[in-house]
Amino acid sequence: MWSLVFLTQPPSAAIAAHLPQTEHVSAFLPCTPNPTTGFFFYVPRREVIDLDITVEQAMSLLVSAGIIQPGGDSQGKLAALAQSARAARAAREAAASPAK
Repeated sequence: MWSLVFLTQPPSAAIAAHLPQTEHVSAFLPCTPNPTTGFFFYVPRREVIDLDITVEQAMSLLVSAGIIQPGGDSQGKLAALAQSARAARAAREAAASPAK
């Protein structure tokens, strides 16, 4: 299992002295869809996979719970999702209205 995190400052010398003998980075794992909450932890640098996306793309991915993907046609996908929702509502309303 993998997750999107934001890397911050490396651990201070006082903290690094208590971590296993390998390079660590500080990581913040925001919660979806509210990224103002989350988890903070230290992870070995060798286990981090850097992504070639901007902070804005990462935030869009998190806040949208994965609906808006970096490099994807998010506007087109959202428009298709909205159209599907409208069609489903129209079908429900048609089924609920009395036959004439």
